[in-house]
Amino acid sequence: MKPVVMFLALATAGCGERIDETKGKSDEWDQWAREVEKKFPTADAEGHGPDVGSEEWARVLPRKLGLADKEGDEADLGSVEWRAAVEEKISRIGE
Repeated sequence: MKPVVMFLALATAGCGERIDETKGKSDEWDQWAREVEKKFPTADAEGHGPDVGSEEWARVLPRKLGLADKEGDEADLGSVEWRAAVEEKISRIGE
């Protein structure tokens, strides 16, 4: 399976799923986050960074990717639209 197709398949598998630290994260979210982190690490050169899949990680990722519009607005954290934007941006890295 091509990486972009795999990302899209993972993104749509958890439609409507959002990050909720009080309820914990699903295995699907964790798997998706680990795959994204492999493609676009959020940690610094010394390995310091947020826990992959955490709410902090999800807030750092789009900022490092430059996904916010001019007003600083972005899709709801963890939403299907948010995941699609992350995946699209990562797929274009290195083109």
